[in-house]
Amino acid sequence: MTSLYLPLVSGGRIIVYPESEGTDLAVRDVFADDRVDVVKLTPSHLAVLEPELLDTSRIRTLILGGEDLKTSVAKAAVESSGGHLEICNEYGPTEATVGSMLHRFDPTRDSDASVPLGRPIANTTIHVLSEDSTPVPIGVVGEIYVAGAGVAAGYLGRPDLTAERFVEDPFQPGERMYRTGDLARWQRPGVIEFLGRADDQVKIRGYRIELGEIESALHEHPGVGEVVIDRVESELERTGASALVGNCVRCGLTSEHPDARLDEDGLCGPCRFFDTHRADAERYWGTMDNLRARFPENRTRNAAEQDCVMLLSGGKDSTYALYQLVEMGVHPLVFTLDNGYLSEEAKANIRRVVDDLGLELVMGTTPAMDEIFVDSLERFSNVCQGCFKTVYTLAINLAAERGLRTIVTGLSRGQIFETRLADLFRIGIVDPVDVDDAIVEARRAYHRMDDEVRRSLDTSLFDDDSSFDQIAIIDFYRYHDIGLDGVMAFLRNRAPWVRPTDTGRSTNCLINNTGIYVHTKERGFHNYALPYSWDVRLGHKRRDTALRELDDEIDLTQVRTILDEIGYEMQADDPAAGLRGPQTRLVAYYTSDDLDLDGQRARAHLAGILPDYMVPSYLVRLDTLPLTPNGKVDRAALPDPRLRSRGNGDGYEAPRTPVEKELAEIWETVLGLDEVGIHDPFIELGGDSILNIQIVSRAKASGLIFTPQELFEHETIVALAAVVGAATPVEPTSPVPLPTTEGLTPERFPEAGIDQAELDELLERFGEPE
Repeated sequence: MTSLYLPLVSGGRIIVYPESEGTDLAVRDVFADDRVDVVKLTPSHLAVLEPELLDTSRIRTLILGGEDLKTSVAKAAVESSGGHLEICNEYGPTEATVGSMLHRFDPTRDSDASVPLGRPIANTTIHVLSEDSTPVPIGVVGEIYVAGAGVAAGYLGRPDLTAERFVEDPFQPGERMYRTGDLARWQRPGVIEFLGRADDQVKIRGYRIELGEIESALHEHPGVGEVVIDRVESELERTGASALVGNCVRCGLTSEHPDARLDEDGLCGPCRFFDTHRADAERYWGTMDNLRARFPENRTRNAAEQDCVMLLSGGKDSTYALYQLVEMGVHPLVFTLDNGYLSEEAKANIRRVVDDLGLELVMGTTPAMDEIFVDSLERFSNVCQGCFKTVYTLAINLAAERGLRTIVTGLSRGQIFETRLADLFRIGIVDPVDVDDAIVEARRAYHRMDDEVRRSLDTSLFDDDSSFDQIAIIDFYRYHDIGLDGVMAFLRNRAPWVRPTDTGRSTNCLINNTGIYVHTKERGFHNYALPYSWDVRLGHKRRDTALRELDDEIDLTQVRTILDEIGYEMQADDPAAGLRGPQTRLVAYYTSDDLDLDGQRARAHLAGILPDYMVPSYLVRLDTLPLTPNGKVDRAALPDPRLRSRGNGDGYEAPRTPVEKELAEIWETVLGLDEVGIHDPFIELGGDSILNIQIVSRAKASGLIFTPQELFEHETIVALAAVVGAATPVEPTSPVPLPTTEGLTPERFPEAGIDQAELDELLERFGEPE
């Protein structure tokens, strides 16, 4: 429209250039020939032109459109031309006859990251409206609507899409306006600033982020040219969902779960995984004798003669576990979290059970529960994560206050496998001792992770590593193997417990149905689907029982009421939307003539401007951005940052020492990369707190000791190797028992290389072993 018709109706003529062959661009020929007065091109075209091409004698006006025009690009073009170029920024969608607004660039006045969109052209009205279609004041973000003579009649043959995008103009009755989907704000009266697409809003670690904000921040670096912020596909989006639809024939896991990957026989991925680790799981499970043996060594009697803190949710599993502890002769202090939504019948169960056993009950609570729920929903699309962390935080503080050394949970074996074992088995940590060590290490990172629980509750106890060693967390069902039928039979005959009728099947908590609903809507599957499937694999539930328990009757009115009460705004009802939540990673592609401006320096620049959750996981410097034939950025041609090539000008340096080589192999395995150099930053490679824990655990299994905090502080292999290399064994502070009292000779321990003199010294130092 503007490239062909406008020059002709204005009495001008058009010079047509054919497409260039090879990698060159025809736009370079236009400037090299210098035969025209006006050139209309995209910002990406302008960015790839050599500065000397812009110093022309005839070309005086550049009309930029089709993309966001950055001030740095416009200013560089004017300077390269010696100041004689006039740059016009044009905005307008096809649905409004292409041109709707125009701004003449002023190098002295336009100082924001993007060149303004300017003012409406004749016979056109521009509105910036809020979600409820009311005008926004200056400085407030809204969506651009175009009204006037240029607005099209609609989409041919698409009445549904027409109704969605061409809406009634509330300011001109009987007229329609076009909803562009572009975000903007009034910069000053009559001048609009472009801020990106409405659908460029993403959720990272629970925070809603405008990609344009990151782009603008990166543009503030003087060495940065063009910038594109993109999203790295989640594993589900990258590999595709299961080809088969339905439920696993063995465990019932729905094919909608991203881990399902049903094969031709209808068997899911976790079932296939468990088949290879069944023996490892059996080694991890213990017996009731093992459980009894844990209490004397952890026992710290107080005035009430209590042995431990027992976490009681009021559900069947934790209630059964509580009774078994008491029958063992253990005297627990019972802790329950009242999160404000515990059902009355569940509370009645708890009171009857505690009274029946003659135990003390502590009902914990916090005024920050609504904020914790919202944080949990934003991060995980369920309320359980926030509740669990609140329970553990309050219970550990209670145990420390009472001088108790042990906390017992009622997690089912399915939950234990999902939350404790699966990830560790997946990275090769299978020995029970190594698993327990890795779990303690994971607890350190878990309780120090920044979230609403960390911000709202007293977590000072977790700042000291010793607290994690002094208070043990024991999962009762690690040592006790019983199915659902056995649990229910016991409760019917021995306990005053009845299944609540005022909640859904999966919970004793009214808000949990809200969590289930949000998770199903935002992630596309029930958040109990995976743990229930583990219960089936481990023989604690039947497949049909697990599927029935997942068939919740959700009261939508109650769900909406609770969401309003806690102040949570749901994502769109697109089932795939949630899969772009916590699994989404951002990548920033940028051009720069400064070869020293690598990803690490670009990250440092962003870290000084943006909060950490907005800093992209990957920052990739490119010589030029790939363009489509229309001159726009070709996103499909941008390199995958996880598979980018190494070795030529990318700062890659191979591992040199045995420690560096071992660390590099671990990073490559956990991060899913073909090659990791010793100067590649952990975060830049896509690392996060969960992958941090996996790397620390895998390294420990290989004999390399460092903490999650040290990995964050020394985030390259070369820096981390220095910390690992400097580690020294800790001197024992208590007697080390030897295996037996009889026949203690050097010959019995040839692998230790110990001689009789050393053995005598050990015996003298530590005493005769019991």
